[in-house]
Amino acid sequence: LTKRIAELKPMPMFKNERLLNQAIKNYLHSSQSTETSAQEHLFGNGAIAELEQKIAAYYGKRHALCVANATTGLFVLALAMDLKNSEFITTPYTYGSSLASWLMLNNQVSFADIEPFTLTINPEKLRNVITKKTKAILAVDILGNPSDARALRKLAEEFGIWYIADCAQSFGAKRDGLPASHSADALVISFTSGKTLFAGEGGAVVTDNTKLYERLLFYSQHPFRQKRELGLGIVNEFAFNGRIHPLAAIWANINFEDSLARLKKHQSKCLKVINCLNQSGLIETADFRTKEIFPSFFRLTVELKNNAKSVEVEEYLIKQGFGAKTASVPISVIYQNEAFLAQYKNQFLLPKACLVAERQAKRRISLAFT
Repeated sequence: LTKRIAELKPMPMFKNERLLNQAIKNYLHSSQSTETSAQEHLFGNGAIAELEQKIAAYYGKRHALCVANATTGLFVLALAMDLKNSEFITTPYTYGSSLASWLMLNNQVSFADIEPFTLTINPEKLRNVITKKTKAILAVDILGNPSDARALRKLAEEFGIWYIADCAQSFGAKRDGLPASHSADALVISFTSGKTLFAGEGGAVVTDNTKLYERLLFYSQHPFRQKRELGLGIVNEFAFNGRIHPLAAIWANINFEDSLARLKKHQSKCLKVINCLNQSGLIETADFRTKEIFPSFFRLTVELKNNAKSVEVEEYLIKQGFGAKTASVPISVIYQNEAFLAQYKNQFLLPKACLVAERQAKRRISLAFT
């Protein structure tokens, strides 16, 4: 605990820069040589197929489909589930892009309150919001905190609805010994800035549901790939172009294993800081290890206790040999968000107050280390 917090800084992002440069050169040379090589990504071959295999293996799932980004992944999932002019339930404590594409398809949203510890949707609160019209649950592993996937899976099966997980910030996180949101019908991860696996941009949809996977191909991939995987009679020229850029796939492949190794070190060090703060009396206890919850710590956040102030947290950490600056968490309660209200206030009835979410929005701070 006496080591300086500077050790929390991640390893250099470009540890494999030489390998990446060579892989890009090989790709460009091959693509310029023949038209077939230039079109490989349209078939989902090469680096894209390799990356999808790695992701599917990590989650222990049958299918992984790389897409342009996590938002695109959620959009094509809605198309594949025929989630249009329907109703879904999600958390009010998330970033707007989690539900943006579903709202654009004229779906109506209801909100269920969150757990104060994980900040993720509370399954018991969710039960009280489900109606006969509910078609899907959209859980979000916000700030890298894994949702209660087992409880959400049971609810989805009990009511016969989809369980989808936004895991954009939680790749590498675990709960109950399993990858975050492992039990979802489908989950979406991201490779953009700040994420565990950074490749400039990109994402993937992961699922065990073969029929859902085939519909994802139909709605998001090039006809070349549709023919290759779905059969010669399946061609949808009207698909949404949701493909990942081949260079992003190359980048992600090069950094895949190293990114997960780097994350483990980051998790270990963040847990040391939290254990230190748990002894301060300044924050609400965050007992991740006992509960077998291991976030990715996309953002390391804590809830201030009683009348504690963020400056007291900074001073305490300095005394313990850590240097840190506190800041507000850049998340507002969705149904209080001005942009959301301006665009969608006429699409739903104002929900009952989600008191836990509103409290966390006021009392939670993030830690940036020096």
